[in-house]
Amino acid sequence: MGLYLSELVVIDVLFVLVASFLAVWVYFQHCYKYWEKKGVPYIKPSFPYGNIKVIFKRTISITTDAKDWYDELKSKGHKFGGVYSFWRKRLVLVDPEYIKDILTKDFQHFIDRDAFSNEKDDPKGTHLFNIQSPGWKSLRQKLTPTFTSGKMKMMFDSLLVCSDYMIDYMKKTVQDGQDLDSREILASFTTDVIGSVAFGVECNSFDSSKSDFRIRGRSMFTGNWLSGLRIFIASFSPEISRKLRLRAMKDPTTTFFTEVVRSTLEYRKKNNVRRPDFLQLLLDMHEEPIESEKHVTFNQIVANTILFFIAGFDTSSTTMNFTLYELARNPEIQKKTRDEINTVLAKHDGKITYEALQEMTYLQQVIDEAMRLWPPLITLGRICTKDYILRDTDVVIEKGTSVMISPLGLGRDPEYFPNPEKFDPERFTPEEKAKRHPYIHIPFGEGPRNCIGQFLIKSLGIFYRVYYLLGSSYF
Repeated sequence: MGLYLSELVVIDVLFVLVASFLAVWVYFQHCYKYWEKKGVPYIKPSFPYGNIKVIFKRTISITTDAKDWYDELKSKGHKFGGVYSFWRKRLVLVDPEYIKDILTKDFQHFIDRDAFSNEKDDPKGTHLFNIQSPGWKSLRQKLTPTFTSGKMKMMFDSLLVCSDYMIDYMKKTVQDGQDLDSREILASFTTDVIGSVAFGVECNSFDSSKSDFRIRGRSMFTGNWLSGLRIFIASFSPEISRKLRLRAMKDPTTTFFTEVVRSTLEYRKKNNVRRPDFLQLLLDMHEEPIESEKHVTFNQIVANTILFFIAGFDTSSTTMNFTLYELARNPEIQKKTRDEINTVLAKHDGKITYEALQEMTYLQQVIDEAMRLWPPLITLGRICTKDYILRDTDVVIEKGTSVMISPLGLGRDPEYFPNPEKFDPERFTPEEKAKRHPYIHIPFGEGPRNCIGQFLIKSLGIFYRVYYLLGSSYF
């Protein structure tokens, strides 16, 4: 009798599993008919990944997926096309005119970024990058003045101090007969700069045993299967993520930056201290009356200092690393870059000044070319916030649809950049840039929700390369 009951339980379990699998399969097949029914060209999906490739083996990233989608649609002559991330529909844009429409011309239909946020349960994880409408516009207006060229110029002395630390470290490392690890050097340099210009603190990143910021920087970009699962759910089902009350940031990260902001705020108030940094600008807005349009909350300060750290650390260091990689592979370009730096500095009495950096036009071309090959933003995503008809078609993009742009696909398109794998800064002379559609090279996005900190990232990148190239020539 007991054996018979056990067999029945096994049969019931198998039935439930098979029925569940079939239900999921039927649902996915229903989802996979979406683009076909709308008459939109699409790339054939496979159950259950859709058009995502080997995501769990981590051999393929969304960056290469998006480029592959772009390439396939472009090769078939399509200006746009549909794909699926598991069951989630996405529209991939290929033609730069459509990209211009979505990012700028008809922005009011695509206000929100395709980025997870949960303002209700995670207010300190909701910042300018992922905040949804209508809150984004007010926050953007408040933060924009903090990223002007004038504000960057105020922070220039901090960059000089951090650069001196870097040069001292490089000299000592070489004198000790050790190899220079460019990745670790630029990560430490970037951490020092962000700590100084954002928080007004000395991070001592070149002495990692003393640097809480450097330790935090490492931990923010490492994870386990649980954090990977959280990111997966947030990426492919934001609605479920909010119901599960998932957070955009790890709790230790939020706690760390909350304490940094709180202690800095208390210290500056108590000692009447002011510094020309990002946090001071936010603290000034925090002191505005609550009913003022300029007022920012404490949670908004924490959230956007975290964003500042992530964007400055990850985006800047990644761009720097790839630029140095390309310069190492192309010694003639490296020499030309160093020659320009020396020529410009000679005109400024050998001093690295803000004005001198603006005159290094070839160096800027080098950075632009590096960002073409290795764009800092892996994809540009927008969410349709109200139904929209694609120009010159009868295709309706429905509210809630994800729209994706591949900067890597655009940057390596041979139609726009012949011999695209070649590193050639001459592609970004004023004459060559004028020949191209302005929405082909968009490493920081475009339109009202482009990257607000791109001026800082570019300035930091130029500054770092000047010091690194000069420093490496000393050894």
